[in-house]
Amino acid sequence: MGFALPNGSSVYVQKSKDTELAFEIISNAKDAVVTLKTDHGLVAGDEVIITSGWSKINNAVAKVIKVNNMDVTLGNINTNDTKSFPEGEGKGTLTKITAWERLPQVKEVATEGGEQQFTQIQFLDDDAERQLPTIKSAKSKSFTIAHDSSLPIYALLEELDRTNDVVAMKMYVPKAKETRYDAVRISFDPTPTSTINEIETVKISMTVESPAITFYKNK
Repeated sequence: MGFALPNGSSVYVQKSKDTELAFEIISNAKDAVVTLKTDHGLVAGDEVIITSGWSKINNAVAKVIKVNNMDVTLGNINTNDTKSFPEGEGKGTLTKITAWERLPQVKEVATEGGEQQFTQIQFLDDDAERQLPTIKSAKSKSFTIAHDSSLPIYALLEELDRTNDVVAMKMYVPKAKETRYDAVRISFDPTPTSTINEIETVKISMTVESPAITFYKNK
């Protein structure tokens, strides 16, 4: 059993990325292995965004944990289940994240969605309804930060609001000794919220595009 406070955490938004590296082959494994072309340049510790024909890892963000020539191992990307990850259908790209911009002065963090949805059914001879799980609702999250238009993150957030690009995010939680990654689309309005006797704030809203958060413990 373990638990930790989020106090002292740092949040980062992808600032730049390298060119896409296409792959045709990805293994079914606890830590998926992608076969790239030579001279890909990736090394252990690199952070990458995955696109894939396998929807359960499409737009996932991962860390490279091993490189053996053309074979690149992605930590915590579990593709063991061949029903969810049919052989031969996972081709896609890896894109290395080359720089991050810190999201400073965070006052509030909020998440919404991800709730299980159900359909209600009842047969003629039933005395009570039955329900079956269907889909989960779309996820979103938001960060409220203290307003300061001189912060470098403002220009990046405004650009991402215009382009609607999918970008990686990471959050380092020192008390949990853990880094968490996901991918989002960002919406940002730099107009501050003003309330008497309170600091001015702005809100960054995000739709979560990755199928799940990936977690990496400090070694």
